Amino acid sequence: MDEFIVVAETGNYFTASDRLYLSQVTLTKHIKDLERSVGHPLLVKKGHKLELTDFGRIFLPYARRFVALNEEYHEARASFESAAAWQVRIAGTTEMNCDHMINMLWDHFSRRYPQYSLSTGEFHTTLPLEDLFGMGFELVFALSETPDSDTYGCYQWATDELVALLPVNHPLAKKDGFRLSDLAKEPFILFPKDNFLHQAALRRCEAAGFTPQVDFTIHGSANLTELVASNVGVSIVLKRDVYSTWGYEVASIPLEEHATIYLNLYYQKDVPLSHAAKTFLEYAIQIHETHERDIPYYGPEVGVVENIFFE
Repeated sequence: MDEFIVVAETGNYFTASDRLYLSQVTLTKHIKDLERSVGHPLLVKKGHKLELTDFGRIFLPYARRFVALNEEYHEARASFESAAAWQVRIAGTTEMNCDHMINMLWDHFSRRYPQYSLSTGEFHTTLPLEDLFGMGFELVFALSETPDSDTYGCYQWATDELVALLPVNHPLAKKDGFRLSDLAKEPFILFPKDNFLHQAALRRCEAAGFTPQVDFTIHGSANLTELVASNVGVSIVLKRDVYSTWGYEVASIPLEEHATIYLNLYYQKDVPLSHAAKTFLEYAIQIHETHERDIPYYGPEVGVVENIFFE
């Protein structure tokens, strides 16, 4: 359309091709292609000059508007991509208080690299990494029962352990540890079914030889703990959740079958990271490896708890 406008303004292919830095053959072909596309002739030769046909006169102002809108679009796209190039897109699970940890990391990173901005996404349910990367996130903090991945790049950021949560008057509450199978006949209270910890608890119980009787599923560590304290049932939670049980009549007991849960930082192996995401990943690893004993973890319930993520 841009070429058509120039031909219409100059009235001949020679001057138009010179202005457009195109051969007359190429320019003529493009005009013919445009005429076939719109279904009508646009130009007619009269003497030594090209003039607009009746339809060409109708089409010309629309062509100018199309070209102007196209330029406007490309300017908007360039502006967006320029801003996106300086944006770190990262997703994190809300479990293990990952959102607080991301904020802590960002505070350190933004002081070092103030030119970058952060775009975060939180997921409360177990979502496939493929879906999260498909949403445009380049880095993902997610829980796993393994410390690595065959499919994605993976950096093991933190670990935690599953423990049993019991009412204080439970017969096993005074023990230093026991096997998960000792709870086979107990009613269980777990997080909702689409939650990673619900699925991990089920897998651990099945590995111990039984399918747990799940009487309740409930959101929130405090809500779950309150039900356990009220003798409604027992649960399996992360050791970190012990800090949110203070003030409740419950006991957290280690399991003899060590059940490690990993908080990993994932990225796609076969998709190059943007400069912003690569810089954040490298700096996050640097912080973890050089300051793991120095950076406190700020929990939502109890304030400062030292070195929960940095073990």
